[in-house]
Amino acid sequence: MRRNNWKISLFAALLCALLALSGCTRAYYGGIVEREDGDAGAYTQDILPESQDNAYGSNVTATLYYRYMAEDLLAAVEQEFTVTAEKTLEEMAIQALIDGPDDALYQYSALISSETEIVSVKEQSGYLSVTLSSEFLDEMVQDIDGEATRRRLAVQAIVNTVTGIGNYSRVLILVDRTGSGNGERLTYAEAGWEENGDRTIEPMARDTSVLLTPENALEIVLRSLVEKDYDRLEYYLADRDYDGSPAPTRERLSEMLSAKASVVSYALAGPATVSPDGQRAVALVDIGYVDAGGQMAELTGLPIRLIREDVWKVSFQSLETMFPEY
Repeated sequence: MRRNNWKISLFAALLCALLALSGCTRAYYGGIVEREDGDAGAYTQDILPESQDNAYGSNVTATLYYRYMAEDLLAAVEQEFTVTAEKTLEEMAIQALIDGPDDALYQYSALISSETEIVSVKEQSGYLSVTLSSEFLDEMVQDIDGEATRRRLAVQAIVNTVTGIGNYSRVLILVDRTGSGNGERLTYAEAGWEENGDRTIEPMARDTSVLLTPENALEIVLRSLVEKDYDRLEYYLADRDYDGSPAPTRERLSEMLSAKASVVSYALAGPATVSPDGQRAVALVDIGYVDAGGQMAELTGLPIRLIREDVWKVSFQSLETMFPEY
């Protein structure tokens, strides 16, 4: 009887030890574990457990955001990284933003000076704090308004890239102005929001309004029709339609649109519906027209199809249905 009690006691002790060890481990995806004790000075590097799928040396994909052409919008680019013990996925993604897009992605442009260095990446109480060197504030655009837009998009590119990884919901960007290793908060004016003046920025959450979503791409197409900017429109016309048919040449496109009624107003009737594979979308629009004789017309609830290529683009067949028949 005593022998059996000894075995039971030993089994119970081993079980408690295993439970205690398992309670000390938090599984997470290739990044930094957010502390719950509010210790702002704590920083845990990428300590991905060997037992997880994304072990050291494995490849993981993150979505980076760069400026697309001259738009005041960010477009997504998928990039693969190798998990290491030295750097977090967030830090590697930020460094990739500094390095800029691949040369083959000529329609995308970097928003951060390549001279910028990452001073530190630290976890605070519930958000990620990123300190960059003073080169982050170097001017890259001569025009004052253009530089403000560039800085704002640079901040939003970092925030949307980091939050898209999934470990943090907010990001605070600091700048080491003196080279001391200590970061200072930017003012909203320095970060590109000049209307908010000298108030310092707070940790920022993801902002999808600056992303090149189906709705934003369609809005560019409709605005291009109003302004008759067919060169710009061509960049947002899908190379291949749903049925595989090719888009017309630039000359054919301009010829066709010049013969149509003029678009004078438009409104999106709600958010687009995206297919489960994320490659197609449909949005409803209301469009107002004026024909060559000055007659007004309006079409409402038009379904417009979009296709995901490098960015979201409008189907040519849908473009044709935007115009009334006379």
